[in-house]
Amino acid sequence: MSIQFKAALTDIFKTEKKWMTVLGLSVSILIPVVGPMVSFGYLLRRFTREREGRAIEDFDFNHFSEYLKIGLWPTLAMLAMSALIIPIVVLFSIAPAVMIPLAESGNETAMVIIGIVGFLLYLASLAAFTVLSYPVMLRSGLTMDFKSGFSWTFMKSFAAKVGLSLIGYFILLTIVSIPFVLLGYLALFIGVYVVAAWMQMALIHLVYQHYDLMVERGGERIEVNPEVTKNFGKPPLPTTPAEEITPS
Repeated sequence: MSIQFKAALTDIFKTEKKWMTVLGLSVSILIPVVGPMVSFGYLLRRFTREREGRAIEDFDFNHFSEYLKIGLWPTLAMLAMSALIIPIVVLFSIAPAVMIPLAESGNETAMVIIGIVGFLLYLASLAAFTVLSYPVMLRSGLTMDFKSGFSWTFMKSFAAKVGLSLIGYFILLTIVSIPFVLLGYLALFIGVYVVAAWMQMALIHLVYQHYDLMVERGGERIEVNPEVTKNFGKPPLPTTPAEEITPS
C-alpha cells in the first residue's frame, strides 16, 4: 500500500454530518485538560471502526463521556513521552550559555560548530519523539491500557518500518497547514480552532495509515479493546422513579 496524503486531508468531509464533527473537534480543542482526551477518543474510535468495516460515526456530543474514557489512555501516554523529552530540551537550552564565553574569546569557529551540532541534535530529538510517541499513543489507546502502550518491541518495529515516512508526511502536513492557520487568524481567530481540528484529524489519519503499512510489512497488529469500537446506541431517556409517580 501507499500513503494517501489527500485522503488524510479530506477524510473529515466525507460523512453526512461533517460540520457537526468539525464543530465537536473544534470545541474539544478549547476545553482544558479533558478536551484532548475527548478528541483522541473520538478519532481512535472512528478510524478503528472504519478498519473493522463498521459505519463511520460523526462526532456526537451525547457520547462525550465515552470518548473521554477511550482518549484518557493515549493522552496520558503522550504526556509521559513528553516528560521524557524535557531533559533533552533543557540540555539544548544550555548551549547559548556555552557560546557566550566562546564569543568573548573570539572563537567563532567553535561557536558555529556547537550551534550546528546543537541544532542537529534538537532535530534528531524531535524526530525520535515523533516516531516513538505516536506508536505509544496508538497502542495505549487501542488497548485502553497505559502500560501496554510502552512496548519497546512495537515502538522499535514502528520506527524501523515506517518511521522516516511518518516524519516526512508530518513535515508536509505542517507546511500545508501554515496558510490555513494564517487564514484562521484573519477569521477573527476562531478559524484557527477549526484548522487545528482539521489538522488533528489528518494527523491521526496519517498515523493509522502508517500503522496499516507497518502491519503490511510484517509488523505487530494491535489487539483492540472491544470498548473502543462497541456500539454506543442512543442515550437513555430520563425516567421518573416509580415511587414518585402519583396515581391518577
